[in-house]
Amino acid sequence: MSQTPAPIPAPISPCSASAGAPLWSSEEAARWSHLRHASWARPLWSVLALLITVVWAIAVAPEPPCTDAVPCGADWPGMVEVGLAAGLLYWLARLPELTLVAAPALAVVVARLELPDAGPDSLAANLCVLVALAFGWVAARERLAARRRQRDLVEGAAGVRCPLPEPLAPLRRGMIPIAAGLVLVAVAAFFVAQGLSGVRDDERHTARAVRTVVKVVGRNDESVRVRTDDGRRLTLDSLYPEDHRTGSAVTVLEDGSWRRLASEPYDAMGPQFGVLAVGLPGLSLLVTGLLARRRAASLRRGPVPVLRVVERMDDDGLVWIHAGDDTAARHPVLGAQFVADAPGTNERGPWPSATADRDQYRHRDSSHATPDAYATPNSESAPDPFAAPAPDPFAAPDPESLFSSATRPREALLFGSPYDGGELLLVTTFRDGEPAVLRTSGSVRMPYPGRQPGRAPHPEADTATTDEARAAATPVPATLITTGRPLSWGPGTLARAGGAALALAMIAGVAVDARSLVTDGIGVREVFFLLCLLTWLGTAAELINWRVTADSSGVWLTGVWKVRHVPWDRLRPVRYTKEGSVETRLPDGTDWRLPGLGMPKLERRFGLDPSLARMAQEINALRHHPELRPTEPTDRRARGLPLGPALLTLTTAVALAWAFH
Repeated sequence: MSQTPAPIPAPISPCSASAGAPLWSSEEAARWSHLRHASWARPLWSVLALLITVVWAIAVAPEPPCTDAVPCGADWPGMVEVGLAAGLLYWLARLPELTLVAAPALAVVVARLELPDAGPDSLAANLCVLVALAFGWVAARERLAARRRQRDLVEGAAGVRCPLPEPLAPLRRGMIPIAAGLVLVAVAAFFVAQGLSGVRDDERHTARAVRTVVKVVGRNDESVRVRTDDGRRLTLDSLYPEDHRTGSAVTVLEDGSWRRLASEPYDAMGPQFGVLAVGLPGLSLLVTGLLARRRAASLRRGPVPVLRVVERMDDDGLVWIHAGDDTAARHPVLGAQFVADAPGTNERGPWPSATADRDQYRHRDSSHATPDAYATPNSESAPDPFAAPAPDPFAAPDPESLFSSATRPREALLFGSPYDGGELLLVTTFRDGEPAVLRTSGSVRMPYPGRQPGRAPHPEADTATTDEARAAATPVPATLITTGRPLSWGPGTLARAGGAALALAMIAGVAVDARSLVTDGIGVREVFFLLCLLTWLGTAAELINWRVTADSSGVWLTGVWKVRHVPWDRLRPVRYTKEGSVETRLPDGTDWRLPGLGMPKLERRFGLDPSLARMAQEINALRHHPELRPTEPTDRRARGLPLGPALLTLTTAVALAWAFH
């Protein structure tokens, strides 16, 4: 059945449909899509080229031994080289602006450090690295040039430039990544200072140390054993014990109780690892936040192009923009995540305010309220303490509330110049026809040729025939037996056993690592290892005690740290992925993911029916067949309790007991 897009909302700004905003035709949209970057400039090719050449260069790089004449020491230029190479693998794909700076910087470092005195194999590999860097730089330049071409085309096609609808929400775009990036960069600076302090301390000891030639009598993976001329036996830490053969002579530096091999000065490997671990994500977050904030600020700075388009949200919560004459919404042009651009509760705007509009809003929604929706405190029916929290009708709506109930394509006004990675503002409608202002919460992305967006929501149920057809399209699994009571799904024996084994391993690892921190002092590697173990601890808690409960109000999702509730009318499809996990999109725009131990390919081959796949089928059937849903509510105990806090407390207690035992 063909659908007519919902009309553009009533004017809320000087630039409305009646003011002459042009229609973005399919021809112009196709021309805009054809101006995207060339296929050879796709980030995948640049990343693969750099990755292959860097691995080749590392494999053939010579490893000179540490000697008294040429000691090893801290390699700060090498750290910069490794950091730029690792960062570019991400920046080539996501941050072409940073690539234009980082790629030439890495090329200079490679040319100065690797090319001089390089052997034939190493020389060929590093020349290929330079070629890959040049290719990545040109590809990034092409992507940025394609953005300019698309922006110029839209500005010429629009013809109308208007300011954004008032009032605007405070500019918050990019604040979280900027703050997180600054914190991580500050931590990276601390690691740099710690490494430099260690180098200076080593140099002070070296200047006062006594040099003694000793004989190597043994070695292991982390140290060498030596004997002095006066018969003393010493055990010295060594990063490269394989360089010191048994029976060979080495030089030892001694300054009181401090001693080390003369060929192995303080190398600052721990602080350098910390710099890379936190500095690269910090720099990426900082640049991402600054670029997003600059684009959002430029969108507010003055009049921007306005186009009439058609928009529709898919099952993944992504809003797809179509040409204005594509009323069936069959050919998406671009997509992005949008959030409601709501001003403060005391500001007048498209949202109901907390004072003057309250009575009008209640009067408008009274036709949709239940008889006891506005019951007085003296009402005989007491509220259920375990019931789902009632939605706040005066809060600024999120995009899910705009499209949660059988959305059809809607006409909209698009403010801004769309291009890959840009910022936009969209004026569309609520279900009741009230205007809604949405802004991008992520970069604008274009679908690659041949790749289709997520499945669009079902058309609006205007008749009973449409409801029956939609229900008939979703089969009811034979395993779904409903009696009106709440239904519950949880982990099977295999998942519980795997989660318990993982939890025991993580608890033991945390205890051993905590013991090492107490006895040997705080080190970067130990702290990083501890954080990794705690991350896996959450996975173990989820495997042991996850639970999904369906009752009359909706679905309760019990995860690691908390229980989340999704009403039936806001529930998105539940998907069983090829990795064996279950995913769904929550009303707040985030994804809820349930890991599994299954292997779908093997399960299909052996004819198995995995519990997660069965759960996804049954929940989807309940979503499309309201008559099968439970009619009774569930209490808090039946929903299950998150195991994360208890498991974290147990792990902390065991680790402290073992560390100070």
